[in-house]
Amino acid sequence: MALRLTLALALAATVAPSAALAATPTKAVAPAKDDKPAPKADPAEAMAFVSKVFDKLFPAGPEPEPARLAAARDMSATMFPKGAYAEAMNGFTEKMADQMLNMSEADFADLAPPTPRTKKAALAAKPPSTEPLRLVMARKDPMFDAKVAAGKAFVKTMFVKVGEVAEPRFREGIARTMARRFDAQQLAEIQRFLATPTGAAYGRQMLGLWFDPEVMRGAYQSFPDMLKLMPGMMQEAATLEATMKAPKKAK
Repeated sequence: MALRLTLALALAATVAPSAALAATPTKAVAPAKDDKPAPKADPAEAMAFVSKVFDKLFPAGPEPEPARLAAARDMSATMFPKGAYAEAMNGFTEKMADQMLNMSEADFADLAPPTPRTKKAALAAKPPSTEPLRLVMARKDPMFDAKVAAGKAFVKTMFVKVGEVAEPRFREGIARTMARRFDAQQLAEIQRFLATPTGAAYGRQMLGLWFDPEVMRGAYQSFPDMLKLMPGMMQEAATLEATMKAPKKAK
């Protein structure tokens, strides 16, 4: 269970967005007797199609000025140093796994929305345990802690491997973007900051900031206010749609 839990968290953090798009359920249709089975999709052709669409939606910009690009590349190495991806993702997934293992049966029961049926069952049953899941599992399986540690070690190795592939391309993207968005003086000022101990510390923590619980809580807490905006936005969208309709021709 521990290994599956840790792996699930790790995979969810890296591939969930793309998996959600790829895994849209389709209604199964029984082929007719005379129908030939559809040919299997060629992965190379599918990837070529995705790349073509990606290039259309996100075309490469003009080549940056060489001097500015060189300075931006130096900065991107500080802003996104080697190992930053693995450090951020491993910190996030490990905290998530530990938090779940520290939850109790009572915590999980509180998360489930109550219904008349569950309320009645809760009154008839004994109160749920408040003992952390970690202790419950360790009592059932003497190797539980070792399995959790092995799962975490595996995930850490996995993210290091992913980072070794992704980080160089990400750094180059940052460099090319900065070289276009900032002039030479601005790049020099940013470089002076990143050259300081504080700047280097910021670069190391930059990616991890977006996965910090406080940042994620802040984003989540904005949802109620965003929902309040929806009626007005829907009305504005309806007004816009009405103005875009072609006028009826006079008879």
